[in-house]
Formats: sequence, C-alpha cells, structure tokens
Amino acid sequence: MRVAGYCRLSRDEDKENYSSIEEQKRIIKDYASTRNWIIEDKDFYIDDNVSGYTFNRPEFSNMIEKVKEDKIDIVIAKDLSRIGRNNGKVLVLIDEFKSMQKNLILVSEMCGTYDVLNDRDDTIGITTWFNERYVKDCSRKTRDHMYSKQKSGRLIMGNYYGYIKDREDKTKLYVDEEIRPIIELIYKLYTEDGLGRKKICDILNSNYNYPTPSVYYHRKYLEKGKIYKHKVQKLWCTYMISNILNNDIYTGTLRTHKKKTISIRGKATRLPEEEHFIFENHHEAIIPKETFELAQRIRKRKAENRSTSSIRKRNYIFSGLCRCGDCNSGVSGITIKRKDLQKGYECSQYRTYGKERCKCHEIKEMDMLIHYRQFLKYTKEKYFNEIKKIQIKTKSYNKINNEEKIKYEIEKLKQEYKILINQKIMDITTSQNKYQKNIIENTYIELEKDKIDHIEQLQKILEKEDKGSKIKKNRKTTIEWFDEIIEDNEPNRYILENLIDKIWIYNDKTVKFDLNIEIYL
Repeated sequence: MRVAGYCRLSRDEDKENYSSIEEQKRIIKDYASTRNWIIEDKDFYIDDNVSGYTFNRPEFSNMIEKVKEDKIDIVIAKDLSRIGRNNGKVLVLIDEFKSMQKNLILVSEMCGTYDVLNDRDDTIGITTWFNERYVKDCSRKTRDHMYSKQKSGRLIMGNYYGYIKDREDKTKLYVDEEIRPIIELIYKLYTEDGLGRKKICDILNSNYNYPTPSVYYHRKYLEKGKIYKHKVQKLWCTYMISNILNNDIYTGTLRTHKKKTISIRGKATRLPEEEHFIFENHHEAIIPKETFELAQRIRKRKAENRSTSSIRKRNYIFSGLCRCGDCNSGVSGITIKRKDLQKGYECSQYRTYGKERCKCHEIKEMDMLIHYRQFLKYTKEKYFNEIKKIQIKTKSYNKINNEEKIKYEIEKLKQEYKILINQKIMDITTSQNKYQKNIIENTYIELEKDKIDHIEQLQKILEKEDKGSKIKKNRKTTIEWFDEIIEDNEPNRYILENLIDKIWIYNDKTVKFDLNIEIYL
C-alpha cells in the first residue's frame, strides 16, 4: 500500500485555528501508525504559504499526477480545507478519487475521520461550501481593509522609480537622489528638446549611469541579500519612458485605487480616473506640474497627429504644431528637392493622395522661421504693456534639506561598505580551500564596485548642488526674455510648445508670394 501525506498552509489562515505544517505532519503520521502504515518525510507533499482557493499548487499537482499514474494509493490530509477551498473543484476531485478507486482520508473532518471510499458523503458538499465561504470572506475583508487604507492615503503599493519609501513609515516617500537626474533628463528631452521616446531610449542606453527600473531594483535587492524575482531589462524601452512621462507621482501627487481585483486570484483590472483617490502635495516633487501637463499635451497631440510625419528621419522645428487650413489634416515634414535639399512642410493628404484630397502647400522651414519671428515682433508691439507687467517667478524643485539627505545617504553607504569588507574577510578566513576563496573574492569584487560607484555618483550630485547654490543669475525683464525668444536661431522646443497652439497653413493661388500662414498663441 503506497501512502502519501499532504500538508498546506497560507498567509490568510487563522494561525490559532489551523495547525502549522509540522503539526499537520504529526497528525497524519499518528493516524497512519494506527493503520500500520509508515509515511516517511519523502512521502509528504507540502505547499507552504499557498492559497487553497487555487488548485495550481506545485506539490499538490505533483501528488495528483502520481495518483493518476498509479504510484500512490492513499492520500492522507488533516482536513478537507487543506485539500482546497474551492467548492466545485473539491467535489470534482473527490469524484475522481472514487472513479480511480484511490482513497483520500481526512483525519479531522466531520467530527472524526472521513474516508472517501468507505464513508457516506451526504454532508461533504456543506463542508466544501463552508471552506470556500471562509476564504472568500477573508478575501473580502482584505479588499475592504486595503480600500480603506487607499482612501486615506495610508497604502502605497509597489515601488516608484525615483522614490524611496520611509523605513519606519511606509506611507512616506522621499526622492532618490541617484534617480532624480534621470527623471529630470527624460522630461527635458521630451518637452524641451522635442525628442521622441525611441531617441530618449538611445540617449539613456548610451550612459552606464542611467539604470533601467528593473536593473536598479535588482541591484537594491542584492544589497539587501534578497532575490529579485522579476525579469531584469538592461536596456531602456519606449514603454518605460511612457510609464514615467504619464505618471503624476513625479509632481508630488499620490494616486491610489488605480486597479481592482474582482475575484480571488483573478486578474487586476484598471479603474477609470474618476474612481482614483488623489492626494496633492503628498511628497517632494521631482518635476513641476507645468512640465508634466506640457508632456501630456505633447503626448495627446502626437496621438492625434498620426500622419506620415511620425516616421520622418529628420528633426523639424515645427513638427506636430502645423495643420492644413484647407482639409484640416496633419502636416508632414518633407525634404524639398530643388537647387539644394531643404527641410519643409506639406499637407499629409496631398502628399499621400495628391490633388484628389487637397492642394499643394509646400513651404520651406526657413520661410516659416521668418514668418514666426515676424509674428512674435508683432505680438510684442501689440501687447508690450501686458508683457512688461508679467511677473517672473523662479521655478524650484522644492529640494527640502536635499544636501543633508545626500550626505546621510553617502554616510550610510560608507558604513555598508565597511560591513561588506568585514564580512568578506570573515568568509575568506573561514573558507576551506583556494577554490572557495576565489569564488568569495570574485563575488565581493562586484558588490564592492557597486557600493563605490554609488558613493561617487552621490558625491558628484553633492558637488553640483554646491556649485549651483553659489551661482547667482542676473534677473532679466520679461521684455528681455521675449527679445531672446525672437532672436533665437532655432526656437527652443519647450518655449514653442508653451507659446504656440496651432499653425494653420493655407493654399491661395490669388496671392502668389504670401506664405498664407496663421499662427495662434
């Protein structure tokens, strides 16, 4: 008679009412001894910290497979809830045991022992229903508790690249000074330099000091002696850039209750924004709200303007800002082939389908720039007094005690480095042979390098902070700022995005030399 024991325990169990794994094994062995059966440790199948609602459990699946292969005759468990808490699936499993003429014995079930092959099962359905009701009730209570904490901002789930959770108070977030420059650079490249996600990835991938989120967290887990179970993506991808650009966490806003799980072990579904809980000024911002809102406008506009300009290989100053005034379609960046190659713009409908859809609007970028500067000069003359009255506010990133935080982080890393060296010495001195010593040496070399690199990066940031605080910039008047914008050889993309709403390009044969452009602030 081939006998196996099965034990299971999960985090959602009431530890006072449900036995530990060792206790379950003792109960099963005691019962087996009364039947003169011997169950050795190798005959036990144990799923520790696994929910009973799912039947996709490693050891349980392995055991059932051996039952079906006729390698096990009897399975003994403490009670039916150890087998599972899904009513329908448990009843199906009992029928399978009966049809295979294999026995399932539950030592502490139905006020005694329950034997699948020999006992009546009139009330077994009630037991399985009760077990399922228990786990569903636990799940509901957990969801209600999480909902309450999310609603009050006391639950911050997951990690946020660029922020560190407070060790004592998990509801607080602090800026990670190592990652802050990366977040700032991504927003600058997108909003000021007008670069797309692919080009931003290329820039980040060319620099060793710009770790991807998974590389960064993998390193942090190793430092704590933990295993990082997720896939490590060493190169930046466009979806990572999108996640950062679309997340208002970087403006100091905490957003909770973004997803919801309907069923136990089910897939989480995204909730509409009106159901989110939003907490403004929850933590220190890395990016000003104005910059974040500009990034969203650019993203929305790019999504709306899915024209041939999206696959261009050259950079166009006014890309995405222009529309055809005759057919209302997007405008593509083109290369005008005449005496010399020049950048220009053309209606995307005309470029793709010809005169059937629209008319020719071909305009050189150089002429567009001339018209743009003339428009700004006209705007300055017309609204001179209004521009002069504008109050310039110096933008700051609200870096509260930034220098102290960096110094504290450097000191902490130095202490960790000392501990690492001491541990290395202890491991080497206690190793048995030269081969072991080489392995230990090589392992610690990489860990030491990471610590030193991290310290050097933070020291560079600290030096940059010191320099920045010493530099005093002369404040310009708004008119001087406006003149600089007009005279700029190539308009700053950030300024263009904030200054221009739309540039409409028309075709009008009655006016031979006019560019027929309308610019809207």
